[in-house]
Parts: sequence; C-alpha cells; structure tokens
Amino acid sequence: MNDSLFDFGSADTDNPEPAPLATPIRDEQVDAIREAFAKASINDQDRRKEIVESAALREVTSLRELQAHEARRVLQRISESAATTSRSAGGSDWDLREEDTWIDKL
Repeated sequence: MNDSLFDFGSADTDNPEPAPLATPIRDEQVDAIREAFAKASINDQDRRKEIVESAALREVTSLRELQAHEARRVLQRISESAATTSRSAGGSDWDLREEDTWIDKL
C-alpha cells in the first residue's frame, strides 16, 4: 500500500479503468427544451445557441449533441433568462407578483 495522496505509478496503468459513458439526451428532453424556448419567447437562434452553450460550457451545433445531464442546466438557464427578460421588459417585482396580497383583497 502506498501512503501518497495520489498513486500515479500504479501497476494497473496497462489496463486503465474505462471512463463512465455519458448518457445522450433523450427525445423528451429535447422537446422540453424546445417548449421552454417557445414559452419564454426566445425565438432568435443565436440567442438560443448562446443559452445552450453557456449551460453546456462548450460549443454545441445541435440539441442532439447535448448529454442528458446537461438538459437540466439548459432548462434552468432558459427559465433564468426568461425571468430576467420579463423583469426588464415591464414592471417591478410588485407588478409581477403571482399571488394576491392583503391589499389586493381589500
């Protein structure tokens, strides 16, 4: 047994353990991303690509290139972008509140 923190010179270097396979994006995830873009009114392809690549942290030419674990980050980034756009487009947080307050019930 070696007391070093990392054992770079192990005898198993001839047969390295394979890296875990990445899971490709599923059709349902692609559909969810497309629906999220439509719901957020993000129709510009350049803007869509910017959002996807900022979530995937790499260049992407098609949604089919994404991995399954990246889809959640893309959906989150779309919702963040939509929230930012709606706040800057019109109204304050008070105007954009979703539920009635006691003042509204008077």
